[in-house]
Amino acid sequence: MKQLTLFQLIALTILALCAACTGKNSNNTRALSINDIKSDPLSFTGEITISGVASAFSENDTTFFAIMDTAELMACKNLYCGAFALPVQYTGDNPLPDLADVVDMNGSFVQTENGIYFSVREFEVKRNIMRYLTNTF
Repeated sequence: MKQLTLFQLIALTILALCAACTGKNSNNTRALSINDIKSDPLSFTGEITISGVASAFSENDTTFFAIMDTAELMACKNLYCGAFALPVQYTGDNPLPDLADVVDMNGSFVQTENGIYFSVREFEVKRNIMRYLTNTF
């Protein structure tokens, strides 16, 4: 009987640790990566959470910036390695994230005659990964 109880204790401990490390955001939903959504962004309806790295900013419209996949960026070590960048618009009161900030963004996709972009309702900056990049400028 002791072995079963010890086994149950170990199993519960492992489950608790796994639940704490699942990459959940503050809304208790998993943040999707850019690679998760890039093949068919319009299949994601309603509000979702996307995580990525701020990689470029529009010179013409200060509400637009681009984000790229964090894992892809860490593999190429360069903000301009030709990876897919998702256009994002944020019109809220907070300042936009800085270049190379990892952000979790809540929002939804918008389709216009000029293409698709992600309209951000709110975002949270997680960290800046500039120190991990080479040949960025």
